[in-house]
Amino acid sequence: MPDKLKVGIVGCGGVTQQEHIPSFLKSGNVVLQSVCDKNKDLAQRTAAKYHIPGAYAELSDMLSKERLDIVDICAPPQIHAPLALEALQQGCHVLMEKPMALKVSDCDQMIDAARSKGVKLCIIHNQLFNPPFPKARRLIAEGAIGDFTGMRIFLSDHRDEMIMRKDYWIHKLPGGIIGESGPHVVYMSLAFLNSVQNVDIHARNFLEHPWAPFDEFRIELEGEKAMSSVAMSYSTTRHDLLVDIFGTEGFIHLDLTAKFMTHYGMKESVRPVRFARYFLNTKAQEVGGIAANAFGLMTRTLKFGHETLIKGFVDSILNNHQPPVTGEEGREVVRVMELIVEKLHQKYGS
Repeated sequence: MPDKLKVGIVGCGGVTQQEHIPSFLKSGNVVLQSVCDKNKDLAQRTAAKYHIPGAYAELSDMLSKERLDIVDICAPPQIHAPLALEALQQGCHVLMEKPMALKVSDCDQMIDAARSKGVKLCIIHNQLFNPPFPKARRLIAEGAIGDFTGMRIFLSDHRDEMIMRKDYWIHKLPGGIIGESGPHVVYMSLAFLNSVQNVDIHARNFLEHPWAPFDEFRIELEGEKAMSSVAMSYSTTRHDLLVDIFGTEGFIHLDLTAKFMTHYGMKESVRPVRFARYFLNTKAQEVGGIAANAFGLMTRTLKFGHETLIKGFVDSILNNHQPPVTGEEGREVVRVMELIVEKLHQKYGS
């Protein structure tokens, strides 16, 4: 194993430049060796911007000319499977953006290829590593809210960045725009539900754009002992990701946009003094979380989901342990997304 792993990135769009490249650059164990994009000019500009030696238009060309340890796939999910299989067959470890693929059968091929070549396969489920999320998982595992009984998620994306882009590739996904951010709410739900057997969905088109049939979704994911209720909005001008996790002895609220967690215990009494103590405690958590994040931003110590996950993936290769998100976990998200899209088509047509 070399001292530093050589990385090649496929796709030079926003998530590559905003999340992946900065995260790799913060690791002392990798070298960004090359980038690849169908738009060769974009690849060359990205390489020049970040002082990356190689720029290519085709993955096959990059693989033949570079001795890569890791291929990081940030291309649209429609082509994840062929790109990943090509890299895996060359003996490269593969990291890829969610969703892993559009079909479970494609996920199976990737998992089999990684296993046969003895390499790691990891999927970017970045919100699981957004600082409040692992903290909540630890508290719940320790019994802080009693027995887990259910959860709800609210996700909204700015309409001008998503739904109003007429020719954006997300509209060509199965189920349309829900195929892009739907995996986020699925993998967050699976972190607590463990499995999903049944789904239901309601959808509306308030903005009445002809290129995308829906801009509001309400989804129910039913596990063995609990449910996750999801609201997804693309008609707003806000970015929000809020998660409430319920238990028999309290609940936890996660603001994954502002990156803080609030733990609400059981109310002991509605009498003024005790209620005031309960209220002040919860507000103190919010103020403390915001202050800690502000300090982390100023000192550049606040870590984000991509950075933590990518570092964990590199460590899994160097120390030969399981990656932060396995191919099997990515496959389960794709399976649930297939259920959601199937239900959407049953209720509203294709």
